[in-house]
Amino acid sequence: MVHLSGVPVRPNPLRYPLAVSTSSRFSFGAPEQRTIKRATAAQARHRRPPVQPNRARRIEGASRPPSVLLDDDNEHEELMGRKGRKGKGAAAGGSAGMKEATLVRVSKALEDFRASNAEVYTFEPDISKQERAAIHEMCRKMGMISKSSGNGERRRLSVYKRKQKRGPELEQGPSYLGFSEEARHVLQDLFMHYPPGDADLSGDVDQSSSDKAANIKWRTDNAFCRPAMSKLDITKKVEMLASKINGSEQLRKVMEDRTKLPISSFKDVITSTLENHQVVLISGQTGCGKTTQVPQYILDHMWGKGESCKIICTQPRRISAISVAERISAERGEAVGDTVGYKIRLESKGGKNSSVLFCTNGVLLRLLIGRGTNASKARNQKRSLDDAVLGITHIIVDEIHERDRFSDFMLTILRDLLPLYPHLRMVLMSATIDAERFSQYFNGCSVIQVPGFTYPVKTFYLEDVLSILQSAEQNTEVYNYQHSETGITPLMVFAMKGQLGDVCMLLSFGVDCSAQDHDGKSALDWAQQENQQEVCEVIKKHMECSSEKSTEDNELLNKYLASINPEHIDTLLIERLLRKICVDSNEGAILVFLPGWEDISQTRERLFASPFFQDSSRFLVLSLHSMIPSSEQKKVFKRPPVGVRKIILSTNIAETAVTIDDVVFVIDSGRMKEKSYDPYNNVSTLHASWVSKASARQREGRAGRCQPGTCYHLYSRFRASSLPDYQIPEIKRMPIEELCLQVKLLDSNCRIADFLKKTLDPPIPETVRNAIAVLQDLGALTQDEQLTELGEKLGSLPVHPSTTKMLLFAILMNCLDPALTLACAADYRDPFVLPVAPDERKRAAAAKVELASLYGGFSDQLAVVAAFDFWRHAKDRGQDSQFCAKYFVSSNIMNMLSSMRKQLQNELSQRGFVPADASACSLNSKDPGIMRAVLMAGAYPMVGKMLPPRKNARKSVLETASGAKVRLHPHSCNFNLSFSKSSGNPLLIYDEITRGDGGMYIKNSSVVGSYPLLLIAAEMVVAPPDDDSDEDEEDSSEDEAEESTLVQHKEEIMSSPDSIVSVVVDRWLRFDATALDVAQIYCLRERLASAILFKVKHPQDVLPPALGASMYAITCILSFDGLPSMVPPNDLSANRGSGQDLAEASKFSQGRRAGYIPPSGFLMSLLADRTHNAPSFQNSSNHPGGGSAHTRPSRAPVGRFDRSRRPFRNSGPGTSAPRSFKRQRDAPR
Repeated sequence: MVHLSGVPVRPNPLRYPLAVSTSSRFSFGAPEQRTIKRATAAQARHRRPPVQPNRARRIEGASRPPSVLLDDDNEHEELMGRKGRKGKGAAAGGSAGMKEATLVRVSKALEDFRASNAEVYTFEPDISKQERAAIHEMCRKMGMISKSSGNGERRRLSVYKRKQKRGPELEQGPSYLGFSEEARHVLQDLFMHYPPGDADLSGDVDQSSSDKAANIKWRTDNAFCRPAMSKLDITKKVEMLASKINGSEQLRKVMEDRTKLPISSFKDVITSTLENHQVVLISGQTGCGKTTQVPQYILDHMWGKGESCKIICTQPRRISAISVAERISAERGEAVGDTVGYKIRLESKGGKNSSVLFCTNGVLLRLLIGRGTNASKARNQKRSLDDAVLGITHIIVDEIHERDRFSDFMLTILRDLLPLYPHLRMVLMSATIDAERFSQYFNGCSVIQVPGFTYPVKTFYLEDVLSILQSAEQNTEVYNYQHSETGITPLMVFAMKGQLGDVCMLLSFGVDCSAQDHDGKSALDWAQQENQQEVCEVIKKHMECSSEKSTEDNELLNKYLASINPEHIDTLLIERLLRKICVDSNEGAILVFLPGWEDISQTRERLFASPFFQDSSRFLVLSLHSMIPSSEQKKVFKRPPVGVRKIILSTNIAETAVTIDDVVFVIDSGRMKEKSYDPYNNVSTLHASWVSKASARQREGRAGRCQPGTCYHLYSRFRASSLPDYQIPEIKRMPIEELCLQVKLLDSNCRIADFLKKTLDPPIPETVRNAIAVLQDLGALTQDEQLTELGEKLGSLPVHPSTTKMLLFAILMNCLDPALTLACAADYRDPFVLPVAPDERKRAAAAKVELASLYGGFSDQLAVVAAFDFWRHAKDRGQDSQFCAKYFVSSNIMNMLSSMRKQLQNELSQRGFVPADASACSLNSKDPGIMRAVLMAGAYPMVGKMLPPRKNARKSVLETASGAKVRLHPHSCNFNLSFSKSSGNPLLIYDEITRGDGGMYIKNSSVVGSYPLLLIAAEMVVAPPDDDSDEDEEDSSEDEAEESTLVQHKEEIMSSPDSIVSVVVDRWLRFDATALDVAQIYCLRERLASAILFKVKHPQDVLPPALGASMYAITCILSFDGLPSMVPPNDLSANRGSGQDLAEASKFSQGRRAGYIPPSGFLMSLLADRTHNAPSFQNSSNHPGGGSAHTRPSRAPVGRFDRSRRPFRNSGPGTSAPRSFKRQRDAPR
């Protein structure tokens, strides 16, 4: 095996005499004889291998170019920010041309300023014009404002954090609101029988029912209870394990392998330290065995004392929890779920009888949060404590170096809990960790350092790589020749024989003196073994000189950095380096670390465009990405056939999450895609950032798992020294709404900011304030930060609080089924895949738009709902594979979403929100108007208004409540959205705003109507009349003044019900409507809030008649008037043949510039089958969802939304949705 040389240094002719014969013959022995002649400059030209003529390239494992999931945030920049990227290596502007030292210093200054509380940062006046321009560009990408002021020597460049605007400018006139005739009839009927001001809106409930609901909360998971094992039971377990090991040769081999692990010598140290200390930190290098062995050491130690135990081991990922549990069970000769089990969100194996339980950080965190919630309300506090924590004897938190926000938050809770539970022992484990800092955080806990076992790895940096490639052009290839069987090079032969002149000659040609043979020996090793002292000295001196940067190297590095954009990946350089490795060595997989999918695709395309890499019999190019299906990921772990070089293009997933045991060479781009949060602009950011020193070490270590390896860092030594030690903790760069709500659930009397200050790295105060504001908008917190009853329920489910509120609203609207899909997709990932080929990308975009059109179009979220619905129907017919291929959907993710939906529905059922048979809660699950209201409930307050294109612009933009102008992502169904001025500005809901190199954009959005917003918005204010004057007394309180004003406005409105008034929603969206319509909307808003609060307090009870009737009226209004004006007319899908394919659909949509495509024949067949086999819900009116049990009969299959038919509702004994308000007039209320 050969490894590339370092920087070749031309030898001093006085120290390295070259007066040797012009030819030197040496023998490698049979079966080959080689002769090397000293080459002249003309003879040393690089000889390229012959080009393979017209050899078709092969993409492994696919008949078409591979796909990745569209949900991958790392791929967003492909169409948004890099279209102007040049392919010739020239810099595209920005920081190009700036000296690297200056670039590093400026970047660090801007990052430090953004993380500080300062409001302005001013650069020194001596910066150049080029540097000033680069700083302006860097500030733009970071979302900050930069301004230059002054003249001459007084000219300064100042940077300001971009503060959020108070609101958008009201450039457009207000939109007019008006109920349809059908909706007016429903409202008239409602308020005739349940007029505004009715006292009986909340209803009385039986106290036993409330107790029953409260008892649901007491149910705890017995998986965390300690096994009830006597000493006799433990003895039998130990004897059974010993018997299995003695009777199985395979288990004996496993035991032998366990004793060879580096951590095995620390077994007694770990157990004895845990006996005497409550917290122990184990810092062990990758491969030392800590993850699989430490739980077993503790278990065997406890059983050796005759004591039962419950060891909870947390992992950051689901797959890790499962795989480690399976590995340990196999090592003990047991099935998973016996002694060792696991518990993750979707499934669990084992329970109270398992002594070791693996789980994710989130599972344990929810247990701890539930302990605090129950304890704060328990009549007997010890009851809660006994159920939650006292059964656990040990907690092992693994991979704490990843620093995700949930693990940091969990560590803070555990640190506070430890004094309350003296019996509890905690073990912290990590591969790369700031051990001293964590030790101090846990009051100076004991630290055990465990060495790992890795082969030596030779490391090179960018200046070395450039010199290596430059030297390769001078054809050192022949001098680095390695024997096919022994791996011996000419330098090794001369070194072992002591032929000093020949050694000096080869060194002068830039030969690789670090190359190793198949036994791992280099030329220096051979010289030392043969006691060739003079040769040893010469080689050592040459290696020392090679490790120092010369003036020539600096010039080469600076010239290269000036010619490229350092923010982009140089795929040409990677291709040249890969070629050099493949020419100089015969075997060993190559792992290339790249930031994201776009860089993987571009590198892959460049390799396949190269004649050298087109030969599929010699090269196997694979991609490793978190969004690639697991079947594709597994290919990277398989060793290729003999003679085939495996090249893996991967993101940072290969750093620690997976181990590829045949990797010998690593190419580290030094970049990674990092998603973070900008609290000053309230937007997410996605950009390629430099890795940390800890990540760089992890990447190096991937090359030394099976034999000595080589790592090439494509950044300079100076850049390497300036890298941060560790990645910024997630809690400092991500939204924290969930954490803030969990703080209140843990201790309702504690202020959120005070608790978060106790974390290892507290979040930015602005981030905390933004999170609290979101929770207040959701109704989870009051203005003085008190937890509401709604907030308690919003934190009870394992999803985001806004998602929980969407689920509660969907239950009231009997539209649960799509809400479950949306909740799981938001928590997991988008099921759509993105092909690599451009023509297939167009087909994938058209397929997504077609799916969205099944529920009205213009919605990325409803495209996901439609994809899942029709995948489910296709699976019932055995056509799921055909559906996934035709509509570019991942089958693996669909199966995952199906499992997650069942689990989430089970969570709702356990809490009493839905019955065991929840079909009645989805009677309106196909109503587009109600579905969009559910979307609004889940996305609020992420609401924006579309603005027409500005002058010289082609695309519309979305304006947010803060006044920001944001573009829609090209992959969105609404990317080509167009609208007329007469129809007004459409309202859109979206998931998040992301800022990348190309500016701010939104990936997922849906066009919605006005009424869902009016019903759900946090604030709706009637604008004062023109002649209104403020005559409040100076000594009146603010509350009295506000109440007086409201009464005055109410009287004025009701005195003239047909007059036009203006309504302002959330202080920026203005609507005009009649006074009567506004008053009715106000009443419906209050009753909706009352109904949600009722369901929170009494989830298993039917809504009172007044609230039930009001919920039914709301569903009717949403069904009649909830759709946006741009939804296709009733006859849009008329005359569309069932055989229409995607191509025809694409033609149909081209002229519309809108997100609507009629369905193809395949979908029509699934739709007809679904309509024919639709279940009947005639006897499901007693569900607890409320008074909205109705469905729309005779709905046209696709695209026909007949608004002329009024929805009907099922009724029955005890239902809260009366068949007719008129028939209930004399009924007791």
